[in-house]
Amino acid sequence: MISLVVKKDTQVKTIQDGQEWKWENIKSEVLAEDKMFFAEDIQIDPLGRVGCGPQDTNVIGGAWAKAGWYGFQDGKRCLLVPFNKVIAS
Repeated sequence: MISLVVKKDTQVKTIQDGQEWKWENIKSEVLAEDKMFFAEDIQIDPLGRVGCGPQDTNVIGGAWAKAGWYGFQDGKRCLLVPFNKVIAS
């Protein structure tokens, strides 16, 4: 099983579940602790293997994936993380 790690102090974006994917609903935040995610947590995948990928051009998640962002389910929100800040372990 592969896990994906996002380290403490990483600048991320978040959006609460149920909110419209408008820019004013997307918040910036710096992580206070390391976060670990698994395949079932992936909502947006820039590699296009799990969840919404860059090939999904008709949805907002596809645009985020195409721009190189992961989206992880983190409680009641989606945590958006740049591809280069995600570590496979």
